Amino acid sequence: MILKIAQQLIENEYVPIIKNTGSNIFCGGKQIGPCLYCVIAVNADMPDYKQRFEQMAGYLGGSYSVQNFNLIILGIFAADNITEELREYATVDAEIFEKVNILKWVLTPNGVEIFGKQPTKLADLRTIAENAVNADTTPQSLDDIIINNENKRRERIVSKDSVFTFIMLALIGVVFAAQIFDADGAMLDAFCTLPFAEGQYYRYLTAIFLHLGFTHFISNCLGLYLFGTRTERYFGKANFLMIFFAGGILANLTSSLFGTSGVGASGAIMALMGAVTAYSFGTKRSVDGFDMHLLVLFLLINLVVGGLYEGIDNIAHIAGFIYGYVLGMLKTPRKS
Repeated sequence: MILKIAQQLIENEYVPIIKNTGSNIFCGGKQIGPCLYCVIAVNADMPDYKQRFEQMAGYLGGSYSVQNFNLIILGIFAADNITEELREYATVDAEIFEKVNILKWVLTPNGVEIFGKQPTKLADLRTIAENAVNADTTPQSLDDIIINNENKRRERIVSKDSVFTFIMLALIGVVFAAQIFDADGAMLDAFCTLPFAEGQYYRYLTAIFLHLGFTHFISNCLGLYLFGTRTERYFGKANFLMIFFAGGILANLTSSLFGTSGVGASGAIMALMGAVTAYSFGTKRSVDGFDMHLLVLFLLINLVVGGLYEGIDNIAHIAGFIYGYVLGMLKTPRKS
């Protein structure tokens, strides 16, 4: 059972913290926001399971509590039957969470059992534990789990490079350099979006490459790098171009229908963010360190900033994200 738990944890981006622990104990960790979740899965049929768990929990507490984390150590005690001794040991009252928290769940063939005042949901860990119970096969070793998971990760990468992202960055840079020498703003007047387009539909495309100052330019370049490289790697080059241009054009079109005009790659970048979010949600995995929770946080921060400052087109941002998310869901493989 411990190797099945380890397999589920590693497939859900939990990193082995202590290796060479055998098949009776496993320790893995994952940072989610300000919290570091450390899971210690222990075979409760071992006579010294308490000592093994406490030794590892003490190591984790001493190693990570001094860092800027809220450390949550979860013991998952795998047992065929729950003895009174195990029930008493796994009973925890955790009403108030502090910097270091130790929780204990019991995993039986019937699922997760929780005793005392403990959270019944903790990130994605209950689902992971119950998936381990339902797994059909048992891995041979921890090394096999790590190798198989790495092979699956490589299979998910469609494009080995992100050259098209850098081409888009270069094009935006060239246009911005031309804008610097365009003192009277003729480029903006000729190529920005207009309410209802006024028949000049090319503006929905050309506006993507224009920017209103250095800060606007740099922030969009950073967003394009972060989300463009991931979109291109996991969706492929053709899909990257489709999401970037379709998302950007449709975001500009939606904004203009509300009577606004604008410039910038923000709508296209939000479409890329939406696609990456869809991928993380659809596969239940992080995308090169970006999981769904972090991506939604990025979206909320973006919308809050857009609401605080004038001149930021939140309509285009929201529309771009929605279009990108829909396109991303259509292109995202189901969880393997």
